[in-house]
Amino acid sequence: MSISFIHTADLHIGKKFNLNFDVGDSIRRRIDLWETFDKIIELCIRNEIDFLFIAGDLTDGKYCTIEDIERLSSKFKEAKDTKVVVTTGNNDPYSVNSYYKYIDWPENVYIVDTTDSIKKMEFEEEGLCVYSIGLEVKGVQEERKVISSIETDKEMVNIFLAHGDIEGNDPPDLRIDVESLMDKFDYIALGHYHQYNEHSERVIYPGSPEPLDFKEHGQHGVIYGKIDKENFEKVFLPTAKSRFILKELYLQPEYEHQKILDIIKFIGDYISVSKDYYKVILNGTVNMEMDMDKVKAEASTYFQHIEFMDNYTYDIDYDLLFEEYKGNLIGDFIKLIKEEDENINSQKTLLLGIDVLLKEKVGSNDY
Repeated sequence: MSISFIHTADLHIGKKFNLNFDVGDSIRRRIDLWETFDKIIELCIRNEIDFLFIAGDLTDGKYCTIEDIERLSSKFKEAKDTKVVVTTGNNDPYSVNSYYKYIDWPENVYIVDTTDSIKKMEFEEEGLCVYSIGLEVKGVQEERKVISSIETDKEMVNIFLAHGDIEGNDPPDLRIDVESLMDKFDYIALGHYHQYNEHSERVIYPGSPEPLDFKEHGQHGVIYGKIDKENFEKVFLPTAKSRFILKELYLQPEYEHQKILDIIKFIGDYISVSKDYYKVILNGTVNMEMDMDKVKAEASTYFQHIEFMDNYTYDIDYDLLFEEYKGNLIGDFIKLIKEEDENINSQKTLLLGIDVLLKEKVGSNDY
């Protein structure tokens, strides 16, 4: 009999969003996390899923409240016919302060409460064994070397569930020696990487089901799979309400205000700009008289959220400017700025400085 499962990780319920968000955006994103979690529970109920595997960072421990944990518990109870196995990650460690310890979880929920030894959970009716080890607070736990010494039951379907790094880039407590596990397990359900990552057909990071910042591009969702001792099949199910989209635009000096505005406005379709989060890198060169702050402010009215990275320069003829103002304070200022490395910040300083000095000069002529 095949066992059906959903594998997810890195929901970060309760997360504070430290992006260029206003209060409304931050609240909206936290609501999105809950709605995506609710969608996962609904998938379990409607499809009569046998197991829900959560590979760490279900919550963002620093900001998650006891009310959040109680809400999670209530939602898990709704999926009463799905067995929910939750291991802990570096953002929701199983420590003395963990709210996971202070909740009476429903009978269908299994919390991995060991951080120094392997927890083996046997589900005889389904012929399944789940092995896992949680994470402690950073700096408390040493490398989880016990992982490589796991012995599995060859007669059972064996699944390893954990949060950590298989590429050796993170601190030792987060590392997982996945090569020592691949011959022992029928499926290795991982969490920690927020992008979908398929190390092999049966060793998978599903990524965060709802993206959290502009480094998390592309589709986000969960793994839906079926497994027995002979067969394995899986499919990626998109779940995200919104996407973080990074765009690069290349500007030219001859572009007028409306041209630049139109280029920005049409980087996404109507539905996308009303629900997704955009960051636009502005490259190229613009006319020195162009008020880019005004362009960006107007463009922002067409998007739910958009932010800009200024990587353009102004089309400034320094020699012509210097000749025009040579011999006075403005000329000296232009010469000083010209000797610096040319970038958008130095150019803004130049244009602002010229504007201020010209106004002072006009003001002095009034007396």
